[in-house]
Amino acid sequence: MAVRSFPSKLVAVVAVFVLAGLVLAVLAWPRGSGDAAPRPLVRADPSTAPFQGLGVWVDIYDEPAWADPAAAAADMSSRGVRTLYLQSSNAARSSAFVFPEATAAFLDAAHDEGMRVVAWYLPHLTDLVEDRARVRDVLAYTTPRGDRFDGFALDIEAEAVHDPARRTERLVRLSSELRDEAGDRYPLGAIVPSPLRLRDDLAYWPGFPWHELALTYDAILPMTYFTFRAHGPAETIDYVMGCIDEIRDRVGSDQVPIHVIGGLARDESGSEALAFSRAVRDRGVIGASTYTWPYVTEDQWSALQRIG
Repeated sequence: MAVRSFPSKLVAVVAVFVLAGLVLAVLAWPRGSGDAAPRPLVRADPSTAPFQGLGVWVDIYDEPAWADPAAAAADMSSRGVRTLYLQSSNAARSSAFVFPEATAAFLDAAHDEGMRVVAWYLPHLTDLVEDRARVRDVLAYTTPRGDRFDGFALDIEAEAVHDPARRTERLVRLSSELRDEAGDRYPLGAIVPSPLRLRDDLAYWPGFPWHELALTYDAILPMTYFTFRAHGPAETIDYVMGCIDEIRDRVGSDQVPIHVIGGLARDESGSEALAFSRAVRDRGVIGASTYTWPYVTEDQWSALQRIG
């Protein structure tokens, strides 16, 4: 039996429609997990202003600072300090503010000197209801004249919850609730242990939640405290740079905002302070600071002012 042939033009038209259908089918095909958008590693458009530049810390044990907040703030400002990190309390104390009147005086005086003030609090994570209440009080705090904190940082280091997995779960939960309470644009910082300690001391806090913290907080503030672990300028530079590199590696991004807390001022030489300043400038972090104000020497201030 003879086979009927079709006109060539009709064949071409059919081919075009078939090809178009195949293209549409491919485009409509459900995407697999390998084609999904990559998970973000850090917060989008973080609020980092209070964590930028040179900072200095005051804890609840710094009696010279609390005795005369106005004089302390004036000295800090004259040294080029841009942000004061002021401790409100810790979980072992009976209230959200150890020195309520002096806190108001510090906040007002620092603002009068053109500085920002970031409050910080140390939770034990054993009583999240109390920790939440303390943080809520700090976020809502207003001085009698109407001044408020420019940011808040959570001090993450306590081992009161002995099981690291449970400690991590509680930290992540508190951090999420803190972000909800503060709002998306309020500047929040995570004060974290030395990342090199976390790397080398496997018993301290295995499974530390770097990714969760980088997505919740606007800046990571590592307690490098190089004076415990380095001696002299060369070791200081290596240790500080190593801490910065370790954070970026653990988070998986060199875009994570980092403010480095340096050595303990009472144990630090001027040459080590200069090495610290060189290290943080070389690694391009957003800011750096020293701990704590009453112990900073003239040589240290001269070196730290290079941070800007």
